[in-house]
Amino acid sequence: MDSGTKPNLLSNLPDCLLVLIISFLPFKQSVQTSVLAKRWKNLCRETTNLVFKESEFGLNQFVVDTEAKHSERRALFVSVMHQWISRFTGNTIETFELCLPEPVGFEEDIMSLIEFAATKQTKNLVINLSSSNSRQPPGALHIKLIYNQKNGLDITRLFSNLIYVRNLTICPFLLEMMIQDCDDPMKLHDPMKTRHLVIKTHMYPHEFGGITIFLNSCPELESLTFETYTTGPIVMSQRYWPLIHPKTFWLNNKTYECLERTLKAVKVINFCGIPNELHVLQYLIRTGRVMERLDLHAAKTLNNEQRRLVLTAAEEFQKNVERGSRHLRVTLHNA
Repeated sequence: MDSGTKPNLLSNLPDCLLVLIISFLPFKQSVQTSVLAKRWKNLCRETTNLVFKESEFGLNQFVVDTEAKHSERRALFVSVMHQWISRFTGNTIETFELCLPEPVGFEEDIMSLIEFAATKQTKNLVINLSSSNSRQPPGALHIKLIYNQKNGLDITRLFSNLIYVRNLTICPFLLEMMIQDCDDPMKLHDPMKTRHLVIKTHMYPHEFGGITIFLNSCPELESLTFETYTTGPIVMSQRYWPLIHPKTFWLNNKTYECLERTLKAVKVINFCGIPNELHVLQYLIRTGRVMERLDLHAAKTLNNEQRRLVLTAAEEFQKNVERGSRHLRVTLHNA
């Protein structure tokens, strides 16, 4: 086919198909299509995949900068997000991803963006407010947020906008916020309709309470994925969080509706075989009455000793851990 005829063929497509094509592009590239021709100027605003990542907008969190300059850059990024959603012309959203690490001073902006996603019946919602390379002690960010913003993030208000999201991804920051902000965190809201949950986690003990809240809050949960960060450990400090013993925390026999009725698949991405991972998974294996699959995807950066730990852990799950479901199959990948 003559390459000169391609633009004409593309131009002959109706707007609905062009929007569909644009929606398959990474968000940054979909925005760039607006300069192709006059007709394309506003088509990207109908894309159903909205991904707002601070790093992709030229605002790299690891670039050394003055505090004032950094705040100015972040304010610009938040302004861009608000302008975009104010001009969004679609009725529903396939994917809405918000990545704004350590959002001190932007709590209300985050709430309004999540509320927008809720009004558009978002199918896949990703909320990442954590920095995977943060070296501060656990709990420090939450204390800083409350100090700078009297009300911080209203967790009850936040969850009221997550109830109907079927596919949800959350970060360590939200796990920590939930357990600190509520007198009775297990009664935050009505049951969620989430079927597929991804939890980005360091597997720190202070995140465990947040994990149990989601297990309790998602009675229809069918799949649970832990995407663990593989950065080095941060020394725990009782200044920021009272001592939690990782092993005894998960030794209880308390169960949740999803473990009894619906949760069939559990996946761990970047599995390293460390004790905190094992405690969580042993609990799920023991209490998951209908679990069918446990998929362990070993981290790609493991050395020989770490690889042996992974193999030993997988063998332990296969042979020695009490199972709540006789149909459970444990599979180790990439080892």
